Amino acid sequence: MGVAVIMLMGLLGAFAASFLNLPMGELFGATLVVIACLKTTGKKIRLPGIVILLVQIILGVSIGMTVQLTQLVAAFSPTLLVGLILCMLSQTMVSYLWLNKKEGWRPFESLLGAIPGALGAILVLNEEQEKPSPKVIVSHTVRLLMLVVLAGFIAAQGAEVLPKDAVFPLSWAGHLIAIAAMSFLLGKLTGYLGLPAPFMVMGLFVSLAYNNWLLGGVITAVPKELILFATSMLGVLIGVRLAETTAREAIRYSKAGFIITAMGIAITIVYALAFSFITTKEWEVLLLSWLPGSVEAMTAVAILIGLEPAFVAINHVMRLSLLYMLPSVCKTPLQQLSKR
Repeated sequence: MGVAVIMLMGLLGAFAASFLNLPMGELFGATLVVIACLKTTGKKIRLPGIVILLVQIILGVSIGMTVQLTQLVAAFSPTLLVGLILCMLSQTMVSYLWLNKKEGWRPFESLLGAIPGALGAILVLNEEQEKPSPKVIVSHTVRLLMLVVLAGFIAAQGAEVLPKDAVFPLSWAGHLIAIAAMSFLLGKLTGYLGLPAPFMVMGLFVSLAYNNWLLGGVITAVPKELILFATSMLGVLIGVRLAETTAREAIRYSKAGFIITAMGIAITIVYALAFSFITTKEWEVLLLSWLPGSVEAMTAVAILIGLEPAFVAINHVMRLSLLYMLPSVCKTPLQQLSKR
């Protein structure tokens, strides 16, 4: 069973799961189908570099497009930004220490496993290593699954008001192609300079600047078909790595993922309560805004139960933007850790 067939099976799994209307259902659908195929055939594959490149650009652009500078300025609060950063640092530090000291993971694996959220960015960084670590993928998959379940539980407590899908007119296609081309060229350039995940980082910055300064922020989303492709390829990537692990390894890594996710949720609750007291912002809103879950899942929950969805979405975009910039900011430490 070749790479193209596995990718096609992943796309079909993601497409089928999209009808379930579950947060990140496409990713889990692709993952399960790929694991089943590879376990059945006993094959081992590695995705071509061009696929990882496309996923990087789509992820970067999809985040950059959602950043409306006017909304960002309106929602910006120095106190809450400090709270967000402190919460992220605390989540990362506690999880890193647990994985490194208690689970015995290598420092680089511990750092990638500890970073709260940004599954796409973490998978890209992991794949750039000579020997990608299945530990990192398992722990982040468990975290994502736990948070999706938590989001569903919270949403079940509120009245359902389904959001409408963002429309992407064909007239915007030329702008999207221009953004993708510039992201590719700048990604190539910065890649030569040693920037990790260069296409994702450049996709974020190029789309943010192009959309807000040249177009006035009129584009609010990328075509959902591109998101489906990127999500399904992430699912394929996860499935390829999980298929290589034994049941015993998967259980051990899942336990670590469960523990660090539980600690991350507890830390987020503490920070949400503390900064709610300081700023008078509802602690439930801060909890949804700072949990290390996906933008889609947490924003959907906020819409369903009426807890300031715009504020929640902006905070998650800021959180993901900070995490996506992590490779460029921490280039030297990451390189040093990867050799240990």
